[in-house]
Amino acid sequence: MFARTRMYLSVGSGLAALLISSAAWAETQVVRFLHNETDPPSIEFFNKAIKEFEAQNPDIKIEMEAVSTDGRLQKVLASINTKTMPEIFKILPEERFEFARKGYLVPLDDMVSEIGRDDYVPGSLVPVEGKIFDIPYTLGNYGVLWQRDDLLKAKGISTPKTWDDLLADAKALTGDGNFGFMFPAGKNRMTGIFLSQMIWGAGGTYFDKDLNVTFNNPGTVKALTFLQQIAKFSPQGVGSYSYGDMINVYLTGKIGIDIYAPRLIANAALNTPDLFKNTSAGDIPLGPSGVPVKFVNSNSFALSSEAVGAKNVDAARKFLKFIVTGDRLRDFSLTVHPHLIPPLKDVQEEVIKAGAAASLSGREDISRIAFDTSNSLDFESEAGAQFKDGKVIRSGVVNPYIGSIVARDIPAQVVQRVVLQGEDPAKAAAWGQERMQAIVDDLKKKK
Repeated sequence: MFARTRMYLSVGSGLAALLISSAAWAETQVVRFLHNETDPPSIEFFNKAIKEFEAQNPDIKIEMEAVSTDGRLQKVLASINTKTMPEIFKILPEERFEFARKGYLVPLDDMVSEIGRDDYVPGSLVPVEGKIFDIPYTLGNYGVLWQRDDLLKAKGISTPKTWDDLLADAKALTGDGNFGFMFPAGKNRMTGIFLSQMIWGAGGTYFDKDLNVTFNNPGTVKALTFLQQIAKFSPQGVGSYSYGDMINVYLTGKIGIDIYAPRLIANAALNTPDLFKNTSAGDIPLGPSGVPVKFVNSNSFALSSEAVGAKNVDAARKFLKFIVTGDRLRDFSLTVHPHLIPPLKDVQEEVIKAGAAASLSGREDISRIAFDTSNSLDFESEAGAQFKDGKVIRSGVVNPYIGSIVARDIPAQVVQRVVLQGEDPAKAAAWGQERMQAIVDDLKKKK
């Protein structure tokens, strides 16, 4: 009888434990987290941060998915269509306006206020109809000039200050298997980024402040003409180049000058120490506008709304704030220094000093050039910008149309028509204007 009673107690205890375990599992809130920071140090950082967060919040489980840049776009579009969006996802600046207007995103003004609105670098927070819908976790600066000091010295030439200097230097540096310059001309977003810097440097914009398409302007023609000229001193493979190629081809040691993001120098320091020692950073050369305009955009996370399938929004909000503040923001920025620029001013100085000492052999000058995001624009903010007295003057207009234009690779196709097909720059600019106008007209019809 006693043994039987013990057996009943044992079974009962097991059932109770199972019920408790099931209840705890039912109460666990799963937060799906999608991003495209696929470098091993970034993955290691996120895994560590997720483990720390889950230890502090045992009722929340983070399911992370890291995909390529192209994979992110495909995943987001498919998830929106099927209403299965992850609660937190990496959002591009040109997606912000459309997604917010369509109700795909949750407003985050309360989080910005908690973090400290004034702590953010000017321009890193972009409102849509007066509300903030994404939180920046890093800034991307694509306007840094990288040069091989040893090659320039051997040719007796100096750092290019103007487009004319750059063209002359590229010619001088080309030969014996080396190329003076490289730029992306693949059908991709990176080519659009590079072309934009050139157009702005020549005084042009895609749109005016009233959101009229102005792509077919003298600045665009000058930029395309320059690319057609300097292509003669660049590798033939530029027609397929994208983000990674701007680094990997430079690391072969065959390129004299490259204009790209600071991830280049981070990779050089890690993988090609001799090349790193002979590489220095500088400002991009002046174009006809007289202003060295950089493409700088915020890399941000957004919170999906229930309208597109998000479920545990409150739990996701808690993790989002955790991942973009405090030690996490600093530590993430240090994973690929000086490429990952923290958007909070009080974190930047700490990262510059710590990052230069740990990753750049103490070359703090490189960090400071990389972190200089002045005189910058991005796709959303360029409409109606002016270039006067050596400075960029933003119009303050947020462009709701540019995202669809960039997503269709219209700027990149314009570059390819000129660089790969030999089309007259003026004709290519007119083609781009026509295609952009058609997209804008179609978007206005759908309103």
